[in-house]
Amino acid sequence: MLTRSTSRPRLPPTTPPARRALAVPAALFVSILVLLAGGARARAAQVTGFASDRFEPAGAGSEWMSLESLDFGGHLRPSFALVGDWAWKPLVFYTPSGGEIGALVRQQLVAHADAAVVLWNRARVDVGIPFALAQSGSDFLVNGQSYAAPHGGAVGDLRLGVVVRLFGRPHERVTGALGVQLFLPTGQTQAFSGDGGVRAWTRFMVAGDRGPFAWAAQVGLHLRPQDGCGCDLAPGHELTLGASAGWRPAPRILLGPELYMSRAFSSRGAFSQAPPPVEVLLGGHVLIAPEWRASAGIAPGLTDGPGTPAVRIVVGVQYTFLPRPPVAVAAPAWQSPAP
Repeated sequence: MLTRSTSRPRLPPTTPPARRALAVPAALFVSILVLLAGGARARAAQVTGFASDRFEPAGAGSEWMSLESLDFGGHLRPSFALVGDWAWKPLVFYTPSGGEIGALVRQQLVAHADAAVVLWNRARVDVGIPFALAQSGSDFLVNGQSYAAPHGGAVGDLRLGVVVRLFGRPHERVTGALGVQLFLPTGQTQAFSGDGGVRAWTRFMVAGDRGPFAWAAQVGLHLRPQDGCGCDLAPGHELTLGASAGWRPAPRILLGPELYMSRAFSSRGAFSQAPPPVEVLLGGHVLIAPEWRASAGIAPGLTDGPGTPAVRIVVGVQYTFLPRPPVAVAAPAWQSPAP
């Protein structure tokens, strides 16, 4: 409680003119130091972001949108894919009782471009990059830390991948493969389009077909950059899981859900106690031409994990060059059967 003093204020003692002349620049210098220190503390208290888009599309040529169908047929056969996903409230802070504090990322529109090449009927290499076309959110202050929302567009982390089939053939009952993806820090942590460091994601994948039914699954280890200061939102290293199951009502149509989730095991940031991100993408895929495939789906978020939106809408299109048919060579005349 503030109280008013009833005593008479004392007048300051008289200061010599020379000392008064030095007092002004000294006070100004001290004020500048205080402002700089305060600005440094404010910058130190501002938390940096991470690559918040939890939807990681499959490499070009896959029948699924997030899982791999492992259809590696042909040699030097290229594929191209363009996938867009829009997420509503992918990054929200909540109170311990479950009340919403604010949406740091309220909406996010990302376009993913990918180019892949199949080699020796066994492997695929691809390069992809996401572009955040539009983002919005709210800035707010929690427990003395400043969180700045992303706005506008930004480039994401460049993805380099290789997948090698270990056993099985395309469209058999069980096909297995091992893959590694390397993410280079071309994104920005302030724009929530990158982690600010190199990432590596290793996955073991299986897929298969049995009549009109198709399925795929994967388990992976995602090594993400992190620091011990607690001044970033990066989730740390993660264990990832994925599974899909589909049915073909017609040879050109595939319908079915895809589940993808992750579980952080080394997080030190604000989301160390948050639930794991889990999404289920309910999608459909149509082969509209021998080389062209279109996909669309909607993914409700099943948890409040970091990066999991209330809802996500995904659309995509890809072009795959068909393997060249074998060239028939005419037999020499002397080998031709007699009439």
